[in-house]
Amino acid sequence: MRKLLIIAICVLFASVSIATAMPFSIEKTQTQILAQSGTFDGTIGYRAQGNWTAVGTINGTYEQRTRGYRFDGTWTLQGQNQTFAGTMRGVFGRRILIGRVTAEGYNRTLPVIGFIVFKEGNFGGRFMAPIGPALYFKGTYN
Repeated sequence: MRKLLIIAICVLFASVSIATAMPFSIEKTQTQILAQSGTFDGTIGYRAQGNWTAVGTINGTYEQRTRGYRFDGTWTLQGQNQTFAGTMRGVFGRRILIGRVTAEGYNRTLPVIGFIVFKEGNFGGRFMAPIGPALYFKGTYN
């Protein structure tokens, strides 16, 4: 039993040393999804029973910074009896966005945090603020 254990340990160490001595390289290709600057257009809404219900629009510009991107834009929401509009600005990376929104007529800014995903000219995600529901967004960029 002892001999079997010693042989197993020797085989383990030998296989580790052989694996580390093998010449191979791992190529990590990183494709840039977004251009250095551009524009975006989209809708704000929610999913109800699998269907997309748009309640507003977003549009603006983005530009690349040292660690991520910065965006500036406007938003509108259609309520039952009135329309809300304002500005938004912030930063986003590969999967997360952090920013502030302002509403016209109010002297307040609200922080927002959310998740964002990019696929072949399209983006989508979800954002949350301290007030109001967590809404989804989707659109195109170029």
